[in-house]
Amino acid sequence: MRWRKAAAAGGAALGAAALYNVTASHRIASLGNVLGGETLEMDWRGHRVAYTRHGAGAPVLLVHGVYAGASSYEWRNTVDALAQRHTVYALDLLGFGRSARPNVRYTPALYQAFLADFMARLAHGPLAVVASSLSAAFVVALAARDPRHIAALALIGPAGVGQFREAASTGQAATQLLLDAPILGTAIYNALTSPVSMREFLEEQYANDRLVTDELVEEYVQNARQPGAKHVVAALVGGRLNVDIRNALRRVRHPLLILWGDQARTNSVQNAHAFRVLKPDAEWTLVSNAGDRPHDEQPGQTNEAILRFLDQFKRTTGRGVTPTSGGIVS
Repeated sequence: MRWRKAAAAGGAALGAAALYNVTASHRIASLGNVLGGETLEMDWRGHRVAYTRHGAGAPVLLVHGVYAGASSYEWRNTVDALAQRHTVYALDLLGFGRSARPNVRYTPALYQAFLADFMARLAHGPLAVVASSLSAAFVVALAARDPRHIAALALIGPAGVGQFREAASTGQAATQLLLDAPILGTAIYNALTSPVSMREFLEEQYANDRLVTDELVEEYVQNARQPGAKHVVAALVGGRLNVDIRNALRRVRHPLLILWGDQARTNSVQNAHAFRVLKPDAEWTLVSNAGDRPHDEQPGQTNEAILRFLDQFKRTTGRGVTPTSGGIVS
């Protein structure tokens, strides 16, 4: 009798979880292009990759961070400023935004291969890359291993030195397995990406949490709740995307700008000091009155620093010629 009661209780719990999942997905709509510009797509290993193109000039690629609800929407206060002088590509990484979210083995190596192929197929030659948080670590690792595709790097609150550096623990691996479970794992993921949870996450990212509006929260919830979105987040919380870039950072020879919000909490500004020790020749900008997303919270300061860095790079290298090739649609 005891096992029957346990089985009944377990069945009821799964039923409740399944009902919660249906309710959570009920109001989720397909995503559109919220950045404007030209909407483009590319096929990568059988998966659709979405990106947008803006402006004209020397090419710049924007790579958003890796977290639940991430997408190129992160760059909404960056695109127009950079597009006044550059051809700007805003990419949705595989697993995020309007790109496909396949159930594949997400690793730093996969994202490095993805970024290298994407940049090569844009057919511009080496690109200036602006990347944030964990994606910035992937770009550093790629630049050290295969520098052909990258011309210059601007990194915003990069991970891989003080954050997301350690190998995955047994507990993290167990968490990933739990999230990957079809019913219970999806229910847990939906709870983690509820409007309340998403608001708490975003308020931790901003120095001024009044910037976390209902509209902002809704945009991130819509992104986080897209079908298949939990797969890459499961890999993230499972530690499978952690990457130690300390040695790679020392080998990077590209022009390098590192930006950090002076009130960052998730990736503390203390971690910036470790980057300065490892890469003393890098240019630095500490963005005042900003948390972990200075490009969104203080776009004026951040965009000015990035544009100044890119202009200096163009003057030094002569790579300021407007590219003749466009994006690739396949």
